Amino acid sequence: MRKSLIASGIGLLVIASVATIAIAEQKEPKQNPRPEWANKKAEIEVVSTPTDNYLYPDNSSKTERQLIKKNDIIKGKLRDDLILKGMKLVKYSDFIDSLKSNNGDIIQDMQIHPSRLVWVADIEAPKGIEVPQKNSERVKFKKSKIAVVFDAETGEKFGTSVVETP
Repeated sequence: MRKSLIASGIGLLVIASVATIAIAEQKEPKQNPRPEWANKKAEIEVVSTPTDNYLYPDNSSKTERQLIKKNDIIKGKLRDDLILKGMKLVKYSDFIDSLKSNNGDIIQDMQIHPSRLVWVADIEAPKGIEVPQKNSERVKFKKSKIAVVFDAETGEKFGTSVVETP
């Protein structure tokens, strides 16, 4: 009797397992099925073009008449012992390249677009020059060439490069 109860219990267990598997294999509709349009491959849509994030953007399309005149840039800013050799209107990247070719110290301002127009004042200091530093000390240069860079649109001074000459 005991053997028949075990056998019938095992039989019921097998039948219940088969019934559970059969029910599980039946596909029930999903409650929130994925819409058909979501299965299509998407194309990337460009909404806008990225813009450069320069504080001083490209102004190379402006004419010299739309910019500050070169004489007004340096007017009243040159000491008597300095000699202005010339003023050039160039792109900021060209100024940086000229520093590289003259073995000058290069600290490129990443807020200035490489094509931004700048006035470069070429100045000679035949008797030398003293340049103040941030730590309140002064550095003395003997006979020197100085390049001062001004924004051609705003007149703001971007920087100064001093190189001693023999």
